[in-house]
Amino acid sequence: MSNPPLLYRRTHAFLRQYEDYASGVQEQIEQTLFQIRDYVERGQAPYGLRIKSLGRNLYEARMDIHLRIVFFKGKDIIKFICIGNHEDVRLCLKNIKDLLRN
Repeated sequence: MSNPPLLYRRTHAFLRQYEDYASGVQEQIEQTLFQIRDYVERGQAPYGLRIKSLGRNLYEARMDIHLRIVFFKGKDIIKFICIGNHEDVRLCLKNIKDLLRN
């Protein structure tokens, strides 16, 4: 019997941050989200995508030198929590409990 497919969700915080980026950057973000999905399902990150475990089922994917995406990997769900630069991610992680709820 196969495992049920994973659910992929974006938190409200992630969506608010996403809307602040220009369309070209949003396209890069979408491509990175696809790569993260591939990483989660196959266990291998594509060249150029750096995945770092932050502990407690939290991960950071660095798109480039400036942008990072934080996501939560649960048993049957992946939640994209926040996106931004190093400082944005640091602030996000300080408020992680609230962000995981929505």
